[in-house]
Amino acid sequence: MRIFLPITTLVVTALSLKAATVPERKIDLLADPSFKSWVFHLSEKNSVSTKKEEVAVINKGVLQVTGKGFGYFRTREAYRDYHLVLEYKWGEKTWSKRVDRARDCGLLLHSHGPDGSFGGAWISCIQAQMLEGSMGDINVLQGKTKEGKLIPTSLTCEVEKTPKGHRWKKGGTPVTFPPAGKSASSIRWKDRDPAWKDVKGFRGSRDVDKPVGEWNRMEVICKGASYQILLNGILVNEGRDASPAAGFIGIQNEWAECFIRRLELWPIGDFRENTGKAPPVPETRSRPGA
Repeated sequence: MRIFLPITTLVVTALSLKAATVPERKIDLLADPSFKSWVFHLSEKNSVSTKKEEVAVINKGVLQVTGKGFGYFRTREAYRDYHLVLEYKWGEKTWSKRVDRARDCGLLLHSHGPDGSFGGAWISCIQAQMLEGSMGDINVLQGKTKEGKLIPTSLTCEVEKTPKGHRWKKGGTPVTFPPAGKSASSIRWKDRDPAWKDVKGFRGSRDVDKPVGEWNRMEVICKGASYQILLNGILVNEGRDASPAAGFIGIQNEWAECFIRRLELWPIGDFRENTGKAPPVPETRSRPGA
């Protein structure tokens, strides 16, 4: 489902980002199982299904991303200056080209511009990657206008160069991503296994996320133009001078089943829970036929 909107859409989006909501108390983004506050954008060409009810289901407060979609769904409202808390676990099912490849999901933060502006399936954003073996990578995506111009999106990170790209290193060389003229860049989390392979179930020697079927916590702290990712309480990646520093919040869909029991926005400084101290939730299983 390719969507191309006129340049006036970018102007409207820019104005909406200036008016982005700053949480004053905890906001539960999974509170409404009808998804009235979300916009779905799914590729008709690549999705197994584009029916909303077959792509995402909230049951007893737990979101099941079935994996049948290829695209994303995002909030209608833009946000800024928040501490995002996500608790997730991988399901067993993978689909299409990911049947035997690493499970893939992600948080599309600071999303802005027309839906589908990046490759027809994604949106301009600064993504907190959720990919087996690459949990906590940062992907900076610049979509394009109908006229083919890049939609400015950037982040500066301290990095070291490796044979397979840039990896975050505290005190490393500051680099702004993407480079001039490029539409996308990835900044690998600090201990990404150099032997990473795109295979289902991949586990790196220093991965900090728990195995498939166990709950993990990802936190993304967006304070001003800074951007930090914590995984199970460990800082794994960060950047500064994010542009934009606000936007919609999206959940990536890419042929892999994922369960999410918490997706919350907290005021900066208000979230003080220790990792692993979340309230109990009902057991989650794939729905028949999902």
